[in-house]
Amino acid sequence: MNAKADPTKRLLFNALGLIFSVIPVGVAIISYFPIWIEREDASILSGLALLLCAMALVPLFKYAREALRSASAPLMWFILFAVFFLLSKIANEMTVISFIGFIGNMIGAIFFKIARSRAKND
Repeated sequence: MNAKADPTKRLLFNALGLIFSVIPVGVAIISYFPIWIEREDASILSGLALLLCAMALVPLFKYAREALRSASAPLMWFILFAVFFLLSKIANEMTVISFIGFIGNMIGAIFFKIARSRAKND
């Protein structure tokens, strides 16, 4: 295996990690919660949708800071899944979104781990 292939594969695994950590959660949030809410003759931004979108971007923020040393994002989504599963009579939509976030971030964490192990081998 040549030296030029390893950084490319590491970059690919990092990109896959971000894709699986951010996009499924974002799609689930947008499909369950509208970004814009119509109130009388005005449209306002949904605070809940924006908060959830910000939470969905946590892996991206952590990756940008090069601080994703642990699986804290998947753990956060697992905790949210467990809480909303217990409260599923109240928040069925949140159960689905947090479960998708948990699964997506677990897949992303695997790709990040592969990328880190490739970085150690360089």
